[in-house]
Amino acid sequence: MWKLVLPFKRAKKPMAGSEPVTGLFSPEAMARAWLQVKANGGGPGVDGKTIRDFEARLEENLEALRQELIRGTYRPQPVMRVLVPKPKGGLRPLAIWTLRDRVAQRVVYDYLEPIFEEGFLDCSYGFRPGRGVEDAVQAVLSHRDDGCRWVVDADIKNCFDSMDSRLLMRFLRRKVRNRIVLRLVKTWLDARIFNPAPGEKGRAGASQGGILSPLLCNIYLHPFDVEMTKQGLRLVRYADDFVILCRHNREAEKALKAAERTLARLKLNLNPHKTRIVHFDQGFKFLGVFFLRNEHFYLS
Repeated sequence: MWKLVLPFKRAKKPMAGSEPVTGLFSPEAMARAWLQVKANGGGPGVDGKTIRDFEARLEENLEALRQELIRGTYRPQPVMRVLVPKPKGGLRPLAIWTLRDRVAQRVVYDYLEPIFEEGFLDCSYGFRPGRGVEDAVQAVLSHRDDGCRWVVDADIKNCFDSMDSRLLMRFLRRKVRNRIVLRLVKTWLDARIFNPAPGEKGRAGASQGGILSPLLCNIYLHPFDVEMTKQGLRLVRYADDFVILCRHNREAEKALKAAERTLARLKLNLNPHKTRIVHFDQGFKFLGVFFLRNEHFYLS
């Protein structure tokens, strides 16, 4: 039953609510998910099980998880939080899920990603198939060479941890009718944090570290992309990091205000200490690249 054969063919786009639960959690889907989780690596969650531990009884573990998902008895284990340094300073909390939870999330990711991917806009580059940092860098250079030398260099304050779960679920329901998938996503959003910091919320939400988090971020910020594009602004967004390129300082000021208004409707805020309007002659950093005048330099 459990044949881990490579390479797996990419699944065709699913209808958003037509899959029987046994098809959604087929042995093949579980096997594909496991291979992705294994390839990503990472340490154990709260149960202490490593990749080697899970793989030692792989068929048994995958089938037990599959049956829980099919029967509706699956419940995620508490999520461990660790703090890692941010490139621009400070600490970023990461969620560490157990391997079984990661496998379940990967199955749902493989289901959701093609449903939403076709609707995402060209200004979004992060965590999308066939796109990456270099594409975003080239977009910035293209806008610069087209005369847009004023830049809104923005930072969304604690984006992943600040996404409103109810609003996110509303966005999901617009395109997904599969109640099992919707229930699972909500279950993960509501999962308990095993070791919350003082004053921190005790629920996982869409915290970074989860397999679904980058996709959920793109879904959540899609209305932002739509509004900025509708206003004719040259947005380049990579997950929660973005710049808007403008021809004039006044245009940049208007773009910044438009971004603040739109994000406020999404219950998000810009970090005032890390958001500014800058000219290419002054230079700025974006996605590990320093842009200065007509040059750009990779910092790592």
